[in-house]
Amino acid sequence: MITWAVLPVKRYSVGKSRLRQLFSDANLVELNQNLFESTFTKLQEMPGIDGIFVVSREEHALEWCNSHGGVALVEGDPSTLNAAISKAQEHACQVGVERLMVLPSDLPLMTSKDLNALIRLAEGAHKLVIVPDHYQSGTNALVMSGPDLIQPRFGSGSFRKHTRQAMEKNAELVVYLNENIQWDLDTSLELYRIINKQSELTILSQLRKETSL
Repeated sequence: MITWAVLPVKRYSVGKSRLRQLFSDANLVELNQNLFESTFTKLQEMPGIDGIFVVSREEHALEWCNSHGGVALVEGDPSTLNAAISKAQEHACQVGVERLMVLPSDLPLMTSKDLNALIRLAEGAHKLVIVPDHYQSGTNALVMSGPDLIQPRFGSGSFRKHTRQAMEKNAELVVYLNENIQWDLDTSLELYRIINKQSELTILSQLRKETSL
């Protein structure tokens, strides 16, 4: 089954805005760039991923994607996460993608082992695998067998909205509770928790240390 990943990316200067009190503007740009490049590289190294769509208005992310073998899609209007994912879904349908994975770029604890398990769970037809956030309110990852199986409803309460769509379409639903994928990087609480869990995340810890000086 042909499987592609979708990686939506905000402009580096505006992403992770809730961490702005902890980082300088320059460090926040560096953080967002490194999170994107790290996630892209993890996906590219996966034998089960045949290609990567990057949807963004960030010129560096689009250029970096093209130069590393991905497919860059310029985000249109309105500039929203759901609209960006919908654009990738449309393109995936046009080029014959059979299975689509949607991931954010702010999952620094995610490993190749986590991605492998996520892909294995998605084997089969008419199936949705969803990883909620650690509050089990939002959605941190989706894998759809059928690139337009459901419509993206990221935002408040998205976990429930996505699971409801799967049930309405009689799709096989798998909820995967993976701690590494469930912990995204949005707030200072999550930042400190991630740094304390895995001290080798030098990008996060070093940037935080420099900001504290």
